[in-house]
Amino acid sequence: MTGSQRKARLLAVIVGTLCGLTACTGEPDPPPAATTPTPSASTAASPTWPPPPPTMGTYEEACGGSTYNPRAVRPYNPDGPAYAGGPIHLAEFFVMHPYDSREQGYELPAEWQSQLHPGLYPEQHTQLVVCEYFDDDYSSKKVETCTYDTGTGEKTTAVLRSARFIYRVFEAKTGKQVSSFTLRGSVNSCPAVVYTVTGGTYYQLVLNEEITAKLRPLVMARRPG
Repeated sequence: MTGSQRKARLLAVIVGTLCGLTACTGEPDPPPAATTPTPSASTAASPTWPPPPPTMGTYEEACGGSTYNPRAVRPYNPDGPAYAGGPIHLAEFFVMHPYDSREQGYELPAEWQSQLHPGLYPEQHTQLVVCEYFDDDYSSKKVETCTYDTGTGEKTTAVLRSARFIYRVFEAKTGKQVSSFTLRGSVNSCPAVVYTVTGGTYYQLVLNEEITAKLRPLVMARRPG
């Protein structure tokens, strides 16, 4: 074997060895495929903010309508807390009649009101719903006549009548009635000023202290669960 033949054979061995390690196609090797990194916990999508509001019923559903119908009562706060545990059991108060004047309107004590609870969507903490209905079965009587000066030297009047009110208390989560009671009105609800030719008819309303006293054992009770 000549020197030229030995060199050619050695070159063929080297090329064959290299082709065994890499593909000898005559084309350049393609670049490595890009890989998509798996998202870590730190790059995961963050929760929606603000969160969606809670599912709440209407006051008409919670109280069974202005003319109370027990079959029409629906949960006011179905996803909320049960009426259980220690106080304070936050509540909402709804008037289901048109005779409560703005001047004399009753409100729950501030610390009982779910709508004043701190945080987003405070109504989601409601545990009790208190509904006030006008008692149509009560024999109302004229109490007095309220007299007004029209400013033109003439007088106009309004009639004040006695009244009784029914209160029903429901668990906001289930719509189950947990208590009921009645109270007679004793507060003169004739407005201080009237702007109509005749003052109309008004009904005595219940003292705030009387309503609060009736509700206190329910709002401040320790309940099983």
